[in-house]
Amino acid sequence: MSNESRQQIAEELQQTLGALDVLFTLREEFATWVEEAHDESSKEALENVQRRVIDVEAEFQRRREEAEKKLKAG
Repeated sequence: MSNESRQQIAEELQQTLGALDVLFTLREEFATWVEEAHDESSKEALENVQRRVIDVEAEFQRRREEAEKKLKAG
């Protein structure tokens, strides 16, 4: 792997880690909001958004693992 490719993967990994930090915070915030919801409709809407954040977080975890494998292999 070229030094340029390695640097690009390292940058992608850093961006992915930053996104994971944001997604973690969002997930925690939505968990709090779900607990504080006053009616079932609001709670359901917040749970739906929270599930979507969890799905996106899982995708970024996959990307992180992939980037880490590439860096170790290279």
